Amino acid sequence: MKRSVKSIVSVILSLIMIIGLIQVSSITAKADGNVADIFSDVQAGQWYVEAVQFVYDRGIMVGTNATTFGVSQKLQREQFAQILYSMAGKPAVAADAENPFKDVKNNPGYPRDAILWAYSEGIVAGNADGTFGVGQAIQRQAIAVMLYKFANESCFDLTAADNAIDGYDDKSSVANWAAPSMKWAVTQGIISGKAGNKLDPAGNGTRAECAQMIMKLVKKNSELPNVGEIIKFGKYEQDGNLENGKEDIEWQVTKTENDKNRVLVVSRFALDCKKYNETQTDVTWETCSLRKWLNDDFKNEAFSSCAQKRIPTVKILNENNPKYNTPGGNNTDDRIFCLSLKEMENLFGSYSWYDNEYMYGNNQNLICTPTQYAINNGAYYYDITEEDYNIFLKDKGYTEDVIGRRGCNWWLRSPGSLSNRACYVDNYGSAGATCHYYVNFDYLAVRPAMYIEY
Repeated sequence: MKRSVKSIVSVILSLIMIIGLIQVSSITAKADGNVADIFSDVQAGQWYVEAVQFVYDRGIMVGTNATTFGVSQKLQREQFAQILYSMAGKPAVAADAENPFKDVKNNPGYPRDAILWAYSEGIVAGNADGTFGVGQAIQRQAIAVMLYKFANESCFDLTAADNAIDGYDDKSSVANWAAPSMKWAVTQGIISGKAGNKLDPAGNGTRAECAQMIMKLVKKNSELPNVGEIIKFGKYEQDGNLENGKEDIEWQVTKTENDKNRVLVVSRFALDCKKYNETQTDVTWETCSLRKWLNDDFKNEAFSSCAQKRIPTVKILNENNPKYNTPGGNNTDDRIFCLSLKEMENLFGSYSWYDNEYMYGNNQNLICTPTQYAINNGAYYYDITEEDYNIFLKDKGYTEDVIGRRGCNWWLRSPGSLSNRACYVDNYGSAGATCHYYVNFDYLAVRPAMYIEY
């Protein structure tokens, strides 16, 4: 029954399904007009108006009748299951699907299909007495749990701060089974506090609150981040302490492609230390061992199978070296790659100093700090001193904030002066067609790049 993330996100983006808090009496409304004029219980200026307008405009939620949205009505457990089921595209549920709930009748349609689908996907588990809780008002913490599980199935951002709920007066009221999901929902901004600095975890969610949560979830996972933003995606060992698990990978957004609903990202830090090629020989990006490592070992180590669905295969152009005309080789189809010289220059801005004859320059935006794990694996690094700044960098247009920065050498995929050399960026942010190393040098770091789909 599982759908690909692309299908799920497509459903959310196109919003072609009616995701009402579905009561039998709900009326499908034409999605236009001001909700404060349409619904008598929607009061202009109230906190929920933007969310109600958002879900109404997109056909996500409609009124309980022609003139009432049901702002303060309590949301029932089966109604929320139906929302998530509709967001998933209403996949077919077999007539003989497992039904562990004694209060869910085996009548195809609402609410049976939504509940059994949610159960099969691990989104709902029901009550200890063997019931699902049909007709029961759903608690805010239960909404958080179901949203988290849906987000997990949909390959959404699952980043959660461990201290996310510490500042709320009733944090101790959050049930143990709901705490991880509440931390996620608060971290993501999907759930916020109520009056009196309370989360009200056991309080019943209303239609207005649900509209707010759905709006935030959709926006968070469908709107592209801006160029320059730092986002988290995937996990990889970084602090060098293998006992505490892998850390979230931070990515710098360098380009947005709205027509393809994706962004190009480059890792904020150099994540590992690898040779461009295991042996000293003539290679191209197509044949080097670094390409294979990125698209196999690193991909599988850093990203879950779900997250990998958001990393598209793209056509990589492998240009010749612009000074030596060393062949770049065949173009390739990659999911993860190193930047080329041209991409580096386009994405990180122009050089602050450049030598046209040697096609070599400096750009402090290119300085990249290696992780401790990369250093442990042999990555060379250098901490820029005040003396370095005054002697080497000030006259090249650098600003004083580079003092104290830790830089490393990191690979580009473009060829160097010969086919047994590849271009790189040095620890000062120096780079260009004449900045290259032998492909089997073992102290250069790797700064992966890739596209992420939304």
